[in-house]
Amino acid sequence: MKIETGWVTPPVSIGGLDHLGTQAPCVLIYAQLLPGITNVTDRARYYSLYPWFIWSFDQRYPKDAEKFVEFFRRSDCLFTLISERHSRITDHDNERHGAAMVGRVKLLQALDRLEAGHPLTLSDYTAQNSKYRYFQNPMGGLGQYYAGSLSDLKLINGSDKPWFNYTEQYGAPLAKQLNSTVDADQFWALVESGVVTLSDLDNLSGFCACRLPESIDECNTLTDLYFDRKKLFNQVGVQRSKSLGLILNLVNSLENIDLSESVFRACTYSGSLPGQVQWDVPSSLRSTLDCWALYQRNNLLSIACQTVFAVALRELEPQNSSSKVIYQSVESFAEYFSNGPVIIAVTDKIGVKSLGDLVDSLVSLAPSVNAWDNENHEIQIAERMLTAWDHGKDSTIIFELLISVLALLACRDVPQKNPYGGLYMPLEALEDYPINLVSFQARVKEWKKMSIPKFVEDLVTWCLNTHLKVALRKLRYTGRSTFHLRPTERGMEVIDKIPPPANTRPRFRQSVQILRDIGVLTRDNSKLSRPTILSINGKILMETASA
Repeated sequence: MKIETGWVTPPVSIGGLDHLGTQAPCVLIYAQLLPGITNVTDRARYYSLYPWFIWSFDQRYPKDAEKFVEFFRRSDCLFTLISERHSRITDHDNERHGAAMVGRVKLLQALDRLEAGHPLTLSDYTAQNSKYRYFQNPMGGLGQYYAGSLSDLKLINGSDKPWFNYTEQYGAPLAKQLNSTVDADQFWALVESGVVTLSDLDNLSGFCACRLPESIDECNTLTDLYFDRKKLFNQVGVQRSKSLGLILNLVNSLENIDLSESVFRACTYSGSLPGQVQWDVPSSLRSTLDCWALYQRNNLLSIACQTVFAVALRELEPQNSSSKVIYQSVESFAEYFSNGPVIIAVTDKIGVKSLGDLVDSLVSLAPSVNAWDNENHEIQIAERMLTAWDHGKDSTIIFELLISVLALLACRDVPQKNPYGGLYMPLEALEDYPINLVSFQARVKEWKKMSIPKFVEDLVTWCLNTHLKVALRKLRYTGRSTFHLRPTERGMEVIDKIPPPANTRPRFRQSVQILRDIGVLTRDNSKLSRPTILSINGKILMETASA
């Protein structure tokens, strides 16, 4: 009789993400604020190129499922090669042309070889068994990145199997608009032959990502979708439009400083521009700004707790066999650490006995929330904390910084207010993520009564036990192990590399690139730093989104 013993097979260990579950509430927030754009939908033209491919293929090869995948993969490669080649023969501005195009790293090498005189055959890059394969997912960038967003925007029907189909109401008209501005016959002839020359790429430059604003109807349709100018998406469309409008308003408000993600974080958190200048946001965007402030507050809590986790793992991990100390539980390690040399030194530097004393002192001593460029502001302290970890600084330095961040967050808190304000964040959505703004608010009430060592003990225990719960839940549902700390018969042991603390990425970079692609944001080439500015259309859209 055959006996199956697969159930005793050790789980596969993977690096994993979000080891404390602290990033998940941040993701829930920015998903509400920027729906339809994700952290992998980098370029606006893919929102029309992919529906166009499906529609155009259907005109030429109806019901030919055998050709669909291979021809799609060849087209996916061509879109990237065309954009990169156009950059090289024009202004070399990757931001306009090839940046974030699908499979770019592999295909840059292909273009280098082609320009050096070697032949380029697309199947060398589309074949799954090729060492030059541009993408593993059979449906390339569409299957991996864009399908969900295109479905949400009603451009494709992702439920049509075996692959995808365009929608008659929205996808087909957009595809026809693109089709009217490009040489589709030459494109498909190249897809069929599979052999590419430089002149082929040059002749097809109309497909380049930078040419979108020249395709006026196509660009207007995409702008309608992003800003929901035709009111197709109800509250989802309204919120996306307001977040994009807020970005435009920030660009319009900044002087002598370029738009960046760090500037966006600081300005939305504080409601102020650099130099403590009040950001005069229209009343219609005020609630959106408040929600982005809550996102950044949650993000600061997240990176502080990730740093607690990273430092604790580093202190647990012995440098050599003689320095190994056995801790039978998270609690025993937390007790030792909180009374050890690191926290003794931190307590001496802070100069107060309890967390309550520290928070009370910050009420009068902390810079105002709008002074985010002050070195003692939590925005600046958090950046120094992440840099200190990256540079391998001493645990005493890092822990002092993270305690300052948490104390400042506690100082800014209004206990009577809902920590998530006007966001839709029901408690059941937070059940799997124990470290969040609600639990932090409740924890602070208890921490204020504790000495600094006792507060640290509870903080470390909270973070390490949360990791064990999160990793155990992932193991249960995925069968994969993401533990970085594990109780064993030899005590608590650190597993694999220590994950560095990191910010969440709130779809800001992708949103800005899309706004550039549709011609709403541009660069001021009259200045050496080429700061980001609004185009004429950008100013109009800013007013529309603010209405």
